[in-house]
Amino acid sequence: MRNPNLKSLPFINLSVSIFLGVFAQLLMKYGMNNINLHAAAAAGAHPAGTGGGASLIGTAEILLVIFSDKFIIAGILLYLISMFFWIKVLSKIDLSVAYPFVSIGIVLTVILAALALGESVPLLRWLGILITLSGVYAVVSSHYEPFKRQKKNGKKTK
Repeated sequence: MRNPNLKSLPFINLSVSIFLGVFAQLLMKYGMNNINLHAAAAAGAHPAGTGGGASLIGTAEILLVIFSDKFIIAGILLYLISMFFWIKVLSKIDLSVAYPFVSIGIVLTVILAALALGESVPLLRWLGILITLSGVYAVVSSHYEPFKRQKKNGKKTK
């Protein structure tokens, strides 16, 4: 049964926002994996811990390396685009209904990280994903209940 409060355009915007956020995460992680490889190679030439902590110059160098990586930049841009779609969603759907859908993005991120990045996902994490999806279902179902009760009682809804 379709809920009139979850019309197709806001749902499409919500889906786009979630998918862009997932791919943003994957791109940034891929970029950081590449940077970590370079950092590990550079660590042999420049031993860590010689200054008792990170210096301002060291932090600036790290930020320069991070923000010059094309995958990280692409991930940041996807997040910005995702934010545009998210704002459109919030203009049409209650936050208490829309935000639990972000959990679906978490699930997709875990699945795609395992497939695309070769990350290990133990059984306990899969159990957590199942619990998360159950929670999303419960939240969204609770949003449908008032509509169902009003319809059964013969009251007209907007």
